[in-house]
Amino acid sequence: MGRRLLRFGSGRAAPGFVGAREDPSTFADVYVEYHEQVLRFFARRTFDPETAFDLMAETFAELFAHIDGFRGETEEQGRAWMWTVARHQLYRWRERGIVERRSIERLGVPIATLGQVEYERIEDLADLQRVRPQLEQALDQLASEQREALRMRVLEHREYDDIAQQCGASPQVIRARVSRGLRQLAKSLAEAEPAEPEELLT
Repeated sequence: MGRRLLRFGSGRAAPGFVGAREDPSTFADVYVEYHEQVLRFFARRTFDPETAFDLMAETFAELFAHIDGFRGETEEQGRAWMWTVARHQLYRWRERGIVERRSIERLGVPIATLGQVEYERIEDLADLQRVRPQLEQALDQLASEQREALRMRVLEHREYDDIAQQCGASPQVIRARVSRGLRQLAKSLAEAEPAEPEELLT
């Protein structure tokens, strides 16, 4: 499945959200500065690099699409706006199980492939080992088919085709089980989230 990668033209105006409002071509600076923090935020809450990448891309697409409506005067206000948009994207994914791509498509950003190197880098950002006990406990609350599919996908990092062969189901069925399980898993761990994204505290 193709992944959508944001690419913006470089600019010379002052970096940051305020500068990007005056000259949208400098939004590349905002993306470079913050995209990894936002990617880590989503990776630690979805446990899935592909979903985290899509949510990150959609967050910055939304920010870029509405940069002229940003009314803040400081970078701190810009970051607060960014996290508000990111939380909204996460909420929609938890409730609907999909990533809205209307802004991305409207902007016409190019499609790129999320390769193995990028996939592994996002897994490293998520640092799932630090929440493995919570993950194991949450997995036990899922239906058996979802639990086993998620265990193999999230904790063992196995490919969908490999999981499908072991489970005697099609890759499409396994993807559906993983998708439903991820949403339930994310919801079950949502109460443990800090009031502010931990990425702002590091």
